[in-house]
Amino acid sequence: MAGSREGAGSSPVIREAEVLLDGGSVAAVGRALTVMPGTRLIDVQGQLVLPGLVQGHLHLGQTFFRGLAESRPLLDWLRERIWPLEAAHDDESAYWCTLLGAAECLLGGTTTIQDIGIGPGARGYLKALVDSRLRGLGGKCLMDAGDGLPAGLAEDTDTTLADTENLGEEFDGSNGGRLRYALNPRFILSCSDDLWRGVLDLARRHSWPVHTHALEQKAETELVRTVKQGRDEIEYFDDQGILDTDLRIAHGVWLEERHYPRLEQARFSVVHCPSANLKLGSGTADVVGLRGAGIPVGLGCDGAGCSNRLDAFDELRLAALLQMVRHGPASFSGHDALSLATREGAAALGLARQIGTVEVGKRADLVVLAAERPELWASPQADLHDLVAFSASRAHVRHVFVDGEQLVEDGRLGHLDLDTIRREADRSCAALLERSGIEF
Repeated sequence: MAGSREGAGSSPVIREAEVLLDGGSVAAVGRALTVMPGTRLIDVQGQLVLPGLVQGHLHLGQTFFRGLAESRPLLDWLRERIWPLEAAHDDESAYWCTLLGAAECLLGGTTTIQDIGIGPGARGYLKALVDSRLRGLGGKCLMDAGDGLPAGLAEDTDTTLADTENLGEEFDGSNGGRLRYALNPRFILSCSDDLWRGVLDLARRHSWPVHTHALEQKAETELVRTVKQGRDEIEYFDDQGILDTDLRIAHGVWLEERHYPRLEQARFSVVHCPSANLKLGSGTADVVGLRGAGIPVGLGCDGAGCSNRLDAFDELRLAALLQMVRHGPASFSGHDALSLATREGAAALGLARQIGTVEVGKRADLVVLAAERPELWASPQADLHDLVAFSASRAHVRHVFVDGEQLVEDGRLGHLDLDTIRREADRSCAALLERSGIEF
């Protein structure tokens, strides 16, 4: 990739750099690099090179549900639409639903995901993650109890724990190590105490991280206090030993400063989902406060069933703007926003040594943006990170690499047939909606 280097390492954006890839990793970054004869050269003169974007909380198994659960607060959204729809999944619908969402992620520059999975159809979902060739963490979504939970999702506790362990042993480390397994208890209101104890046991025995929802909406946290003897989510997790695992929570909108001292001692991170939080009326997480306390924070689009778009550029821009409203215009820069989607997002997933920056020795997960579009024109005095954070979108994504493998070339998927995915999605979604019994 030819040109002059503007930055690397902790800087998320490189203008016109030469980046040499070798064996799936970054071998060199600089100017006038020496390459072996026969090396494939890709001309990105005038383009912008970024680390692949990291999304730390997704529901790819909800991609079919885009636009089907509008205008509802969280608990009604779950009980009236999302849970009945998820209960209607089978392996086939889960496969095409997940692959459709994965394609959207790749075309938008996302190279690494952490997905909370689904219950029915979990094997098809995991197979789709492998076939997508994304880097990521995923696993079966675990639920065994809760008000309004359909019978198809409320599995026997021992059965669902055994199933997730079997799936984890089968899929962890697959796709050349790109896919790692995670334990995904949905949230406190759909998981019994016995299920949480089983999750703790599996996390300890297999060293698998725990990914769950917590402190998303005020009504949810108030209900948790009602059913858990006055304890909020963090207090409950502490009592159950879950804070002693590698815990990643989605949302964290209602975290309080009193929680911070305990969380600073834990392997703990928060994934901020600004679009979903706004769409469901949940509130705005204090990202400035969390980062100031040293708590790792990443970004995620959540699912198409709430945020509608799986565009990480949307999320990083919105994350910055919301912190500016909360803390003032100088509180959050474009560099900060890009860091959440790259370096800090990787740290939130425990992957900081592998990805998140364009550095020698790290995995070659890269995004190239087409800078010739008018939205990315700016005078030389403009900060490059502000330019990308506040002006770029998925429409600018030109090339995408994961482990040095080019998965998107000139804005098109190379390893997946999008026409086939759309056709199979149409067919399997229609069957899923019929099975759900919901009248729209």
